[in-house]
Amino acid sequence: MSPNTDATIPAVLAAPDAPDAEDWLVDAALAPLADGSLAPLYAGAAAGELTLPFCATCGLALELEQRACDGCGATDIRWRPVERAGTVHAVTLVHRREPGLVRVTEPYPVVDIELTSGHRLIMTTLTATGSAPAIGRPVTVGFRVVGGVAVPAAVLSTTESSAPSEPSDAATPDSPRATGTAPAPVPSETEVSQ
Repeated sequence: MSPNTDATIPAVLAAPDAPDAEDWLVDAALAPLADGSLAPLYAGAAAGELTLPFCATCGLALELEQRACDGCGATDIRWRPVERAGTVHAVTLVHRREPGLVRVTEPYPVVDIELTSGHRLIMTTLTATGSAPAIGRPVTVGFRVVGGVAVPAAVLSTTESSAPSEPSDAATPDSPRATGTAPAPVPSETEVSQ
């Protein structure tokens, strides 16, 4: 089974060879060029695969247009399919419109996804939604079609874990990580009664 095969999540909303299919968010005029340095990304997306760059020397995940590895300095890049699973790292809800180019009139999310491969990608959602997904929410990457070009898009999972499986080291409002100071000691019962 391919790392991108998931029977419950559609890889592509509409077939890339259906030029009359309109994207929910933007006009076809905003379609990316599917050639040049990002050609492997778009070729993989057209086949329902999320294909991303890695350092050919040390295997470190690279940014989309990164030319040299941060780990070893090598410049040889290899693109390969990765799992489409990740989590929401950051999100913003866009309220600005560009009449004629942006189709929606309601706010829409732009999501920073941290993938299990170590990559981070910024994208919107596969289908229209006027709300921002929670940070830490699991997502799968699918593909929207803009002007005949398949582009990555977040598919919001239908379930969220209600509690972490391991103790969380996340900062709470009173933790030293959140406030930058050590918490005050809790008085003992004898100190309180005096």
